[in-house]
Amino acid sequence: MEPIVRFITDEVCKGRTVIWTVHPRTRKMLEAFGLFDSMFKVQGLILLEPLSYLEMLRLNMDARIMLTDSGGLQEECTVLGTPCLTLRWNTERPVTLCEHGGASVLVGNNIERIRKEYYTAIEKPRKPVRPELWDGKTAERCLQAILQYKEKGK
Repeated sequence: MEPIVRFITDEVCKGRTVIWTVHPRTRKMLEAFGLFDSMFKVQGLILLEPLSYLEMLRLNMDARIMLTDSGGLQEECTVLGTPCLTLRWNTERPVTLCEHGGASVLVGNNIERIRKEYYTAIEKPRKPVRPELWDGKTAERCLQAILQYKEKGK
């Protein structure tokens, strides 16, 4: 965790304001590693409690880049076109990955990969995408599949 925090505080905060919504489990780990208190002294770093969905969506709309481990934020970044670094090694949402037309790159916790992908991503233009089947008709398709299954069972 410390290399990621140092990258954000020592490099990212030097060129832009960083808004970090700190999840309670993340805060607990930051405190356990003795990192949390020093973060309040970093110029350009704003620490916030977790936000509502609409508050986070609003921040995402104006963000230059998003660093997250949240699958939901991967989805929102894809739709909004916000470049996204996913701090995980895998995702249950592969359609959100750049190689599938999305906005996210899996970087895990490898600081060199995070650094490389960060500097690449901040140069990318926003490219909003609505993946196939993200059309608001999922419930209809599910209902049709259930009805078809039921008909076959008769």
